[in-house]
Amino acid sequence: MEEDGSSILSLMPSALRFRPPRLALSPEVRWMLLRAFGPAGAPFPEPVEPAAALALARRFEVSARIAVRQGRERLRAEVGEEITAGFARDRARAAAVGMRLMGEVRRVAEVAAGLGCPLACLKLAALEGTGLLAAGSREACDADLLVPGGRAEELWQALAVAGFRGSGMPEAEHQLTALKGPQGGVVEIHRHLPGVRLEGAASATYEALDRAGLLLPLPDLPGRCAAPAPEVLAAHVLVHGLGQHGYWPSSYSLLKMVADLQDLEAFTDRAASWVARDVSAVEVEAVRRLLERLAAGEDPAGWTGPEEELLRHILAGRLDAEYAGALRLGLFRPQPSERSRPAQLARAVLGAVFLSDAQIDAVYGRPRTRLGYLGRRLARPFDLLLRLGSYGARWARLRRER
Repeated sequence: MEEDGSSILSLMPSALRFRPPRLALSPEVRWMLLRAFGPAGAPFPEPVEPAAALALARRFEVSARIAVRQGRERLRAEVGEEITAGFARDRARAAAVGMRLMGEVRRVAEVAAGLGCPLACLKLAALEGTGLLAAGSREACDADLLVPGGRAEELWQALAVAGFRGSGMPEAEHQLTALKGPQGGVVEIHRHLPGVRLEGAASATYEALDRAGLLLPLPDLPGRCAAPAPEVLAAHVLVHGLGQHGYWPSSYSLLKMVADLQDLEAFTDRAASWVARDVSAVEVEAVRRLLERLAAGEDPAGWTGPEEELLRHILAGRLDAEYAGALRLGLFRPQPSERSRPAQLARAVLGAVFLSDAQIDAVYGRPRTRLGYLGRRLARPFDLLLRLGSYGARWARLRRER
């Protein structure tokens, strides 16, 4: 049953959800932001330590972007030959990963074509497929594809037969277990776009995008492949960044969200309305102002307002270990979902306590024997309590320091 407008409004967040600590912006941080998002060749008024600048750009996953936007000659004049070579290597690596992932997308499209199943490319695959992305300018670890809701499992099984292997990680509400392709690229099959709500309360499915005329054909891929319109991609980028990964900076650099929104140039009022249940008007305005000021090449030192607070969150999430730890309490905060809040919380708790073998390997390392998995599972509730206590203590310290 659809929710009426008043009930949807009552669920909308009202302000910026993050409360980052104070953070001094080093010349290297400010240089990174100018070179990744500002006008090409805009002068930077201070000297920077080249190795530190490259290390920061890598930490925030924008070194390849800087290499593309600035070019080798301009970088060489600023940071020298050795560091410029480092930026160039990152660009080459990003280009190679992008080619491998798009190769896996083509293989998925071939299998889907045999089933008569349409696909929509998301995130990197959409940016690459539509030609919106300069080669080697964006780092990625997987390719995301949206299929009609009733066909996701069918396609997943067909891919397993075709040589793709399941990751062993649990599936999410909006997507199936990730698959690793024959060339080593990871592919995720989505059921819907969590938090992108075109039609009332429900997150957008392939069918909803198709009905709304918001799918653009990708004729260079086999079968019936498309990409959502740039407005849809922008809405998805925003809610994916702030709604899904805002409290997990180690899993996703929010500067990639900023980069994708800048490249898409489609962050419209309509796109913002589609994510209004999960991203507040204050957050939308903060993102818009951040995009405008970074694109203009403004020096963020001395900024005030929501865009400064958002930028501080983005940076502190990967520069301040105390803050990053405190953010992990976000495990229990609402995320874009079709489930009720109690159901979300219950699944979050169960998912945190009961881990799959692949999750145990990722969190603790692979045990030597099968009995090691049993031991990890028995110890997990106590370890989780200790971790949550540590995160809570960090949060309390940050509150006192504000």
